[in-house]
Amino acid sequence: MTMLTRRIPSQQQLYDRSPRWLQRLLVNAEALRREWFRRSGNYQKLVRAYDPAFYRQSRVEQEAFQIDRLNQLLTAARCHVPHYRANLPDITIRTMGDLQRLPILEKADIRRAPLAVVSEQASRRSLWARKTSGSTGTPLTFYLDREATRHHQAAADAMLAYYSCRFGERRARFSGAYVTPYEQTEPPFWIYVDYYRQFQCSAYHLAPQFYSHYLRALRDARVSYGTGYPTSWHLLATYLIESGAQAPRLRAIITDSEGISLEQQAVVERAFGCPVYQTYGTGEIGQVVWQCPHKRYHVLTRAVILEIVDDQGRQVMPGETGEIIATSLGGFNTPLIRYRTGDLATLAADDCACGWHSPSWLAIEGRVDDRVHTPDGRWIRVGGHVIKGAVGVAESQVAQVAPDQVVIRVVPDVNFDPAAMEAVAAAAHRYLGSAMQVSWEQVERLPRTRSGKLRHVVREYV
Repeated sequence: MTMLTRRIPSQQQLYDRSPRWLQRLLVNAEALRREWFRRSGNYQKLVRAYDPAFYRQSRVEQEAFQIDRLNQLLTAARCHVPHYRANLPDITIRTMGDLQRLPILEKADIRRAPLAVVSEQASRRSLWARKTSGSTGTPLTFYLDREATRHHQAAADAMLAYYSCRFGERRARFSGAYVTPYEQTEPPFWIYVDYYRQFQCSAYHLAPQFYSHYLRALRDARVSYGTGYPTSWHLLATYLIESGAQAPRLRAIITDSEGISLEQQAVVERAFGCPVYQTYGTGEIGQVVWQCPHKRYHVLTRAVILEIVDDQGRQVMPGETGEIIATSLGGFNTPLIRYRTGDLATLAADDCACGWHSPSWLAIEGRVDDRVHTPDGRWIRVGGHVIKGAVGVAESQVAQVAPDQVVIRVVPDVNFDPAAMEAVAAAAHRYLGSAMQVSWEQVERLPRTRSGKLRHVVREYV
């Protein structure tokens, strides 16, 4: 049996060894499998239910819907889901403040027993085993059923249509999806998924010598809009501005999976001549926060309850930054109730001028792990405020290489000014203290995670 197993190639090996036409057939077969989870059954009805007009209702009306839905979810979870049967108190939620009477679901709880947060009534055939990218070093396996997956997809597709970027139109996507081996040094670094009408581009091969190839391919593909990693779009945008190359004509770019600064977002908008909307979500809860034209991040209250809490688990005040705690309202068979995401956001104080009354955020700050540990034991978030003084920097990353040593790595732009980096190092000292050694270095590229994302803060010592 062992020898037979060795002879059978893995799915990836089969893909790599196949001619181009067969690779395209294989990715479309995988797309068809995923669509059975995402857009089958009552999907169209759900898209209508997630009409963005819901978010124009008053905050009181939106919260009333959420509380009613949450109490239904709690009743089902206490009856049918082993983890919640053992841990949820038998209470009725009457206000959003009552949420703090419920325990927080940790990633460790799911990692320890992933099927314990699945309803005993769920068909095992309907479950989709999903994995996070493990960007912090510890991957997570969890399950979503068809109902939850369709809810996630319907909420996102309703928002796409709201921004005139409907599913089914030709689109380009940059993500961590495997397209071609990392060692490949000649294009194509993309493949067309006919079933999605999606021009899938590899985020791993975005090196300066290949930018023009990507842009030519995007123009030839005649895509209507773009999605995916914002850092990928920003790299191409910087090249467009520097080189004067022709940009593909896009209606909009909808980014996900990671964030960029508003300054970088403006660069992408200028280079591609279209609006850019950033989103926030996770594989566990879906794409549940969308940026409006006023650059506010709006919570899709029809799909989720998101709390922003401090280190003691208390709701933060407007203008303060805290951790995102999520309760998904779509699907009762694989519920996530008060799930600690590990991500940070800054709560806005007032309604947005766009006319939506759902809770909104001023900024998405990254992950709890995107912090530097100082020699005196403090955890300091090192965000865009530190690198703000840099001139001509395309990308940056803060690497803590020792308990008392930080290196700021930068990928230079054409107008890069090394002298300005001294001001950046000085700014870092102001935040991290005199005991921390701060230096900087110029690099050609910054490493990505296994899923192709750029982490803005990394720790490289044990």
